[in-house]
Amino acid sequence: MTTYTLLIAAPLFFALVVMVSGVVIRNIFAIAFVIGLSFLSISNIFVFHAPTETILPHFFHNLFILLDGMVLLFFLWQGVKTKNSLVKIFALFQIVLYVVVLLLSPTLISNDVLIDEISSVMYLIINIVGGIIIVYALKYIESEEFSRAKKNGFIAMLFFFLSVMNFIVSTNNIEIFFLLFELTTLCSYILIGYRGDEMSVLNAQKALWMNQIGGVAILVALIFSILQYKTVYFDVLIANIDAFYLLPIVFLAIAAFVKGASIPFDKWLLGAMIAPTPVSAILHSATMVKIAPYLMLKLAPAMSGFVSLTITLLGTFVFFAASLLALGKDYFKEILGYSTIALLGLMMALAAIGTPEAIVACLTLIVFHAISKALLFLQAGILEKSFHLKYVNDIDGLINNSPLVVFFIIVGFASLTIPPFGAFIAKFMAIETIASEIIKNPLYVFALIFLALGSAFLTLLYFKVVTKLFVKDVETKTVDIKISKFYTIPSYLLLILLVVGIYISFELELLSSLEIIVPLFLVAIVPLLFALILFKKADRVKEYNCGEKDDIQLNMYYFHMPSVIKKDIAIIAVVGMCILILGVLL
Repeated sequence: MTTYTLLIAAPLFFALVVMVSGVVIRNIFAIAFVIGLSFLSISNIFVFHAPTETILPHFFHNLFILLDGMVLLFFLWQGVKTKNSLVKIFALFQIVLYVVVLLLSPTLISNDVLIDEISSVMYLIINIVGGIIIVYALKYIESEEFSRAKKNGFIAMLFFFLSVMNFIVSTNNIEIFFLLFELTTLCSYILIGYRGDEMSVLNAQKALWMNQIGGVAILVALIFSILQYKTVYFDVLIANIDAFYLLPIVFLAIAAFVKGASIPFDKWLLGAMIAPTPVSAILHSATMVKIAPYLMLKLAPAMSGFVSLTITLLGTFVFFAASLLALGKDYFKEILGYSTIALLGLMMALAAIGTPEAIVACLTLIVFHAISKALLFLQAGILEKSFHLKYVNDIDGLINNSPLVVFFIIVGFASLTIPPFGAFIAKFMAIETIASEIIKNPLYVFALIFLALGSAFLTLLYFKVVTKLFVKDVETKTVDIKISKFYTIPSYLLLILLVVGIYISFELELLSSLEIIVPLFLVAIVPLLFALILFKKADRVKEYNCGEKDDIQLNMYYFHMPSVIKKDIAIIAVVGMCILILGVLL
């Protein structure tokens, strides 16, 4: 049995096992399964011979058609049940388009499974980072007021999510890709609404109808691909692409923008914050949204100058706009959400450029972002569960009670901001890549401006949060709160992955030894100097005025963003996508 078959089938088996197990047995099996999946993903890197190709038996194609029909009918039923018109409309639209796809008969056949180097990298992210999040979820879900079956079901759904993601980065068939795309939408819909309260249900419905827009885009792409190129396969489509007929590529790219929660589709991912923290972590880091840059990387060889330029401008604009919007936020998970939207925009921009340097930068950013965001979201869950904190402005004195959590948060933000971490390397490579493209087309200068401004805003955002963590409030009582090993061990594992990433960056000569040692030394020594010298005898106390306590409260700096600016940003993004479609039509 091949590695990719095990990576697809094993999590389904794991899901069934943990569904019917007791707590102890479930935890033991889940941890063992995560270790097994991680081992398979790592071993695949060493034994992989690109490309691996497979044609699936006809039985599987019939099964996939049946599953597609069931998923679409389920979406329609949910729209009727919840009286949500948008869910119903997009479900009906997809059903009609899918019937059209089935009635058309493509003649150019290829392999249903095609594993390349990018797939192997995605396996590492999905199974190692995703697996660590599942281990964290074992403890987290026990604090929820669910029945035993519902708690086990939550872990089972996370394993199912991994299976779908392993398959989606393995398939070469766009019809199968559509099914898996819809299954990720189904998983996110169930997980976002898992608590069952009114707010969770509303945000789950928003995620459902918005992601169905992506499904519509894939079906439209399939119809154009069959009519013009007689195929439903990525490799055949890309090999035969006509620079004057790029509609299939454009609509697939729009599906990527939807799944990547790019503005104006950002509301579904921000609404997902209402879900249990492991859901936010797995959506942002290891699974759902990573479909977007992966799909762009897959399509990159087929993108012409206009399409590549437009997607690059759109991606870098989203990077800039989401970074700016994040500056006015206080809810910790929302800050992380906007940061994810911004960096996904940059990943897709780099993928659209498609040069070897841009692809390396994109993959580097994908990997390091997955690790860093998983680490930060796990800390967000600890803040909520152990300290009952959700807002950055309320974390005064956290360093008194949990320096370990503060340490993990600082490392998480540092890994997204400064050298020697891969996110910094990727941004630096992005600047070099986009600057080199200006020679070919001067319009790339706007992408470079968006990238520079977005990087500055994100750095400002991260320092805004980190400086708040160093506040030592004398009025905050030190509380001895023991944090579960199920919370701290996953965080330590992610920290180890960051260190491994630095080592790999050195081996690949992305950074010199001096460029690694000096920043690491500064990261370690500066906080220590502050703690031992400047802050040794210093505490923050309430301000005094003539002997009386002043009620003035010192907060972080905020950037008020008028609603008209937010609307203008969304309009610009919509206009950009319209230009992308009209440009290839005209």
